[in-house]
Amino acid sequence: MSVEAIVNDVKTRADVVVTRGQEVLEAGVETLAAANTIIVEGVQELVQTNVGAGKELVTLVQASVSKAKADGFKAVAANPIAYLPEGKDTVVGAYSDSVKVVSKTGGELAKTLKSGVETISAKIQGQAPVVAKARKTVKKTAAKARKTAKKVAA
Repeated sequence: MSVEAIVNDVKTRADVVVTRGQEVLEAGVETLAAANTIIVEGVQELVQTNVGAGKELVTLVQASVSKAKADGFKAVAANPIAYLPEGKDTVVGAYSDSVKVVSKTGGELAKTLKSGVETISAKIQGQAPVVAKARKTVKKTAAKARKTAKKVAA
């Protein structure tokens, strides 16, 4: 083999590696963008749930304190349990909703990351990845997150 043939062979192989590297980088960025969107959406939903529960608990505590002030110290000392806020259902409901949100977000995140890894592996190996499905998922998730963000902003 001549030196020129070896140089051309190396250039050809290097071009393939560079092209695949760029494709892998693009797929990685798309996957991370989708994962970020899913996480942000989940956190926003979690915050909304817990802030709503917190506001409700504050209202219940204020009502209990007002009732205690109106009834006086002797009445509170005689039956202190009657003056505790009724927030058990609120706390349990917020906890249940939080678990559901975290589970749903974790599932979506796992699917997105798995799809991204499969796409990256296929691109590294030079195979045709399942890009159409991954892109559809990314676009769908991004659109959903934009809608959620608009709702939160409003």
